[in-house]
Amino acid sequence: MIENKTMNRRNFLNAASLLPALAWTDVFAKNRSKSDEKLVVTALDVHEIKVNARGNWFFIELKTNKGISGLGEASHGFSASVTDGKNQLKTELKAFFELVKNESPFAVEQFRQRGLQKAAQKGKVAITAFSAIEQALWDLNGKALGVPVYNLLGGKLREKLKVYANINRATNERDANGRRLVSSFQSNAESAMKNGFKAVKLAPFDEMKPLQTADEKQIASDLDYAVNCIEAVRKTIGTETDLLIDVHSHLDKKLAIATAKRLQPSNLYWFEEAVDPEKYPGDTKEITDAIMQASAGGESIFGRQGFEKLINTRALDMIMPDVKHCGGIQELRFIAAQAETAGNITVAPHNPSGPVSTAASVQVCAAIPNFSILEYAYGEVPWRAELLNPVENFKDGYIHVPETPGLGHELNYELIRKYAV
Repeated sequence: MIENKTMNRRNFLNAASLLPALAWTDVFAKNRSKSDEKLVVTALDVHEIKVNARGNWFFIELKTNKGISGLGEASHGFSASVTDGKNQLKTELKAFFELVKNESPFAVEQFRQRGLQKAAQKGKVAITAFSAIEQALWDLNGKALGVPVYNLLGGKLREKLKVYANINRATNERDANGRRLVSSFQSNAESAMKNGFKAVKLAPFDEMKPLQTADEKQIASDLDYAVNCIEAVRKTIGTETDLLIDVHSHLDKKLAIATAKRLQPSNLYWFEEAVDPEKYPGDTKEITDAIMQASAGGESIFGRQGFEKLINTRALDMIMPDVKHCGGIQELRFIAAQAETAGNITVAPHNPSGPVSTAASVQVCAAIPNFSILEYAYGEVPWRAELLNPVENFKDGYIHVPETPGLGHELNYELIRKYAV
């Protein structure tokens, strides 16, 4: 009798101990459809923002079933003069969206495996579309987890990033011969300095006639103009501000070396892409080895394979992968690691773009050890920073790395609607 009472009591206590768990299990089951619904990508929005004759900004949003949106940028994947470029971009964005539709945004590598080589085979417009969606996936990852993207890349190594003002797109006043005014370059450089920048870039070689059709007299005149422009801007900004020069591949090896020597007194931070480094990696290395200035390049190169020869031969001192054109955030990080392994090759991402591309670049640059400097498109539109919420945190020549989740920003829809095409 005592044994039966003991057993009954034990059974009762065991059963009683399970009641709270059973109750919570019941509550959990009732709410599971809401709280544990799988986060998936459901829709794609594309925002085109009117900027100037050099091209508009294209921002994308990946929407999810839980109301979180991820941002990416697909600007400058085609020349502004290409009439059907916008339609091509939208077609490619829709195609790559199908690879993530109804999928988890955490499946970044799955998307890369499905789409990376397809993008490479189709060219720059497709690569830019692919890269934008990849950026947006990372933004969704960070926002879903409540952490900045740099934490998903290993954590940040720096609180702020040095940036340079690219004044090239903002300098458009021309003389009777069609050359941009030297005084306009000077005034934009001075304006950038007043706004806190400690480094300025311009591309005065854009005024050159093609070497294939120009005679010696024309080439000499074009070079004199470019050199005079650089010297004038150096005089304007003084010796304490860094001066970066982009040649945009307008020279050949011989002219590049000779011109770089003429520019030694101007004390350049770098001499960028005198020739196309992807087409002429051998000439690029010979130029790098022959000049005193640091060399930089690689703004249009896609993927690690594209940078491999330049890195392995140390053809450049600084490489410039663009998060919009190199394959996205993960590929940019891989390219940076490739350069780090080669030793003493730094990374200065190409970024004459809108604020979303800048936000994506900031997350990568914060997390890589061999970061050098980041490009910032200066002076194109006065409301640029306000397209994002919170606004870009720029101060005294540096952009500060945000601590907010994802890429750190949301779109300011009021301004997006105001300036939408």
